[in-house]
Parts: sequence; structure tokens; C-alpha cells
Amino acid sequence: MVLDIAPRPAATQRHDQFGVSAAGLGRYVIDVSLPLGYEASTAKYPVILTLDGNLAFDIVQTQVHGRFNVGGGVWPPSIVVGVGYPADEGFSGFYARRNHDFHGPWDMADELGQTLQQMFTMLKTSEGRSELTMVAGGYDRFMAFLRDELLPALGRHYRIDPAARHTLVGDSSGGHFALRAVYDPTSPFRRVVCISPGFRSAAGTIQQAEAAYAAGHTDLDIDLFLCCGTVEVDEAKIPALCGFGSGVVWVAEQFAIREWPSARLEWEIMNNENHTSIPARAVSAGLRSVHRIRPGVHDAELAKAMAAGQAALVSPKAEG
Repeated sequence: MVLDIAPRPAATQRHDQFGVSAAGLGRYVIDVSLPLGYEASTAKYPVILTLDGNLAFDIVQTQVHGRFNVGGGVWPPSIVVGVGYPADEGFSGFYARRNHDFHGPWDMADELGQTLQQMFTMLKTSEGRSELTMVAGGYDRFMAFLRDELLPALGRHYRIDPAARHTLVGDSSGGHFALRAVYDPTSPFRRVVCISPGFRSAAGTIQQAEAAYAAGHTDLDIDLFLCCGTVEVDEAKIPALCGFGSGVVWVAEQFAIREWPSARLEWEIMNNENHTSIPARAVSAGLRSVHRIRPGVHDAELAKAMAAGQAALVSPKAEG
């Protein structure tokens, strides 16, 4: 039997994409994925926002809104947002812009900074973009863009609950930004998934932010999942210079020292993962952790969520 097939592009569901521009920063590509039943509901939702949206949005969106979750999924309904960079800027443009956006002041004169500059030079040369430069220092402006411009603008178009516990997901340099945001009292994110944070990039800024926060506060209301891969620790010089493992351990120790009453931290050095392989596994574990539905850790909460999901699946409203 010869099958007669007629391939055509798949239609995405509840997924919007558009561009925005931010003064002093440049253009961004924004992806928005809406939860199942959004159109029929009047509820307002928290946001799960992932940095490096052009790389990570698909991973997060699949975990939270993928078809595997339709049959009575356990995720709290959320709006997934990806903040990425335009494809027409090339990989060298992406590399330079995220380095600026995700770091505080850093002259990049240290060994790590010079190594990253060398990698950037190879990238821009291969793309014929010799005019590009790479600097750091954009953390405050980028955080203000997310907090004061993007989230309010999204809230005018989508039913976002401004008082909800929004989630931030960051990996590598994005993990540096996410970790810095943990100690930023102006951050709108109270759940943070921090994957392989570049602890030694912009060296000392994470420690300074933590110390400044501790000097003025007696509590830290945060759900934080923090991880790196075992292979990242000793695989090669560049990952070691970035301090992916050092950052995870340092933060865990500081949380123990500070004894923040409201802080909830789960940290993990994931076996057999390197810098390329870890994001998918870490996003799944991290989102389950900060939403308190991770098997073996939040079994009571998970059982409750599963029961609610199954009830919704068979309810008359779900059938309609």
C-alpha cells in the first residue's frame, strides 16, 4: 500500500510572537504561550519568563503547555513568555547582546573576560560582522525593561496577574542574571530557575548584591532552584573559569548562613550533564521545584495537583 500524504506546516496553538524595541537596548523577539482554556476563562495568570527565548522558549513551553500535559497536567496555569533576540542579528549579535544585558559592570579585562572576547571575535569574523563590539553592564537597564516596560505591556494584552509569583528562568549568562535577580528587591520574580550560572563573570557582583541585600533585609521571599552539571565542573578550562559549580555551592552555603525564614532553596549537581545537555533536564526539574510539584520532594502537593488535574479532565466544563 502506498500512502498518499500531503504535508503542510503545523498550526501552532495559543502561541503568539512579535517584536519590541527597548530604548538603549535594541530589538527583542517575544514569544507568548497561553494555557489551555485561556480563551474560555476570565482568570488572571502568573508569568513564567525565560531569558534567551530564541534558545530556551521551546523547552519551557513544551514542559508547561506541551501536548503531553493536556491530559490532566499538574502545572499551575501560567502564561509562558520568551525574551529573545532577532535572528537577523546573527549568532555574534546574540552573543554580544546577551553579555551586555545579563551582567552588571565588568570591564572584561580578567582571564574569563578576555577568553570570551576571543570567542566573540571568532564568531563575528565568521559572520563578517567586524564592526560589532561586546561589552557588559546592562543588568539594571535590562531588569527595568522586563519589570517596567515588558510585563506591563504584556498585561495590557494578556490576563496577567500583577500580584502573582512570577517565575524567571535563566541559563549560563542568563543564569548569572537570574541569580543576581534573586537579591534584587526590585525584581518582579519570586520563583527563579537558575541553570549553570556564570558565577565568575562580572566577578564579585553576585557576592556584592547578596551582601547589600542582607545588610538591609531580614528575610528573602524566594523559591529558588539552582543547578549545574557534574561534567561542567572539570570538563574544560572555560566552564571552570565560569564557575558554574562554584556558584551553586556558594549560594547554597550563603542560604544556610543567612537562614532566611521564607527562602526555599533546592540545589543540585546533576550527574552526567554538561553545558549543552543540561537545560532540558534542568528546566523540567527546576519548574517543578519552584512550583512545589517535584516528585520525591513535594509528594503531598503533587498528589493534590494530580487529583485536581484529573478532576478537571473529566468535568463537564472540560468536556465542553
